[in-house]
Amino acid sequence: MAEPQPATRTNKTRHLEEWMGWCPNTPAMRTAPAVLAVPSATAHPAQPGSSGAAGGQGRIQRGISIATGSIKAMFRERHLLWFSLIAGIIFLFLIVAEGWSVTHYAIIPLPYSIWIPFGDSSLIVFNLQLFLIEAICLSSLTCLLAGLILYRNGSSVKKPVAIREAFDRVNAHAVPLAILSITMAFVATLVFELVSQSQFIGKIIFTIDMTLFYLPYAYYVPNEVTTALFFSFEIMIINIVLFLVAVYVVPGIVLERKRLFPALAGSVTLMKKTWREILGCILVFGTILIGVAGIALLIGQSPLLLNHDYDFFLQFSRGKILMTVACYGFLLASGILMAIGSTVIGIAIANLYAYGETGRTTGIPEGITLDEDCTGGQIGS
Repeated sequence: MAEPQPATRTNKTRHLEEWMGWCPNTPAMRTAPAVLAVPSATAHPAQPGSSGAAGGQGRIQRGISIATGSIKAMFRERHLLWFSLIAGIIFLFLIVAEGWSVTHYAIIPLPYSIWIPFGDSSLIVFNLQLFLIEAICLSSLTCLLAGLILYRNGSSVKKPVAIREAFDRVNAHAVPLAILSITMAFVATLVFELVSQSQFIGKIIFTIDMTLFYLPYAYYVPNEVTTALFFSFEIMIINIVLFLVAVYVVPGIVLERKRLFPALAGSVTLMKKTWREILGCILVFGTILIGVAGIALLIGQSPLLLNHDYDFFLQFSRGKILMTVACYGFLLASGILMAIGSTVIGIAIANLYAYGETGRTTGIPEGITLDEDCTGGQIGS
């Protein structure tokens, strides 16, 4: 049986198709949608120093994220508690040494104080014992902060460093760190003497102390311990202020291998770039501080709240045991919180410094992508 032959087109049909413009051998033409040609532009990510209301608000939010991420890091990385333990030992040494300095006047074989002329007729007493205590404490805290920053910086890369290795790296920066510590110790001692010898500032501090911490018949603390706590609290506030002023100096020394004065100059520049992120951190840590102060105010004003019923604090059957546990428990909790807080603030400083330098943080706060800036744009590779 013969196979069917393909149908052939007649010449009339072929001529008609060519006249209509269609040819089976012509390749098909596909139309593309019209595109409006515009000049290409490169989108640059927002930098830490960018301005604008929305950008500024986002940068404050970024600072809040850095602060909360630093707190969460303490719960995720339990080994960071070693830094808090060392900080607690340093704070305890400061309290004990300050109490010993108040009750004994010959810790070191040096003159107890130096009289510094101030103005036309006044003199400032510079306490050498306090300067020695401050030099030891601030040197230890500075080295601790440097080790924490190096540890956090090394843990952000593929091969994390050990805590011991981080502290070994601090030795390479011993000279500028020592100069910074001695300088802060001198300034702290001088400011403490100025505050202590000022009646106006002394009244303010005494009012705050009586409002927040004074609770008769409840603390049952010897006068020497009370005096040590009072003076160590004052000097600790001064030390915190100094560390906040020099917030970026230690990272500049240990991460960029700068000397003291270049690190100071660089810290001023970075603080100008990241002051909104610092404000966000202050909002978080300040809220915690206000909460602690509120608890202290509640305890300190308990006699007033109880209409000065001091029998409540004297009788075991009423509130003596309760208030004693509350007072000592508050002091112990405040010390633990201060030791942990020093590590949290150190983590936040490392993240703030890294963000000010590179736009990235050394840690990844929960819910925040490391390669995103405060506005959601990519920082870059």
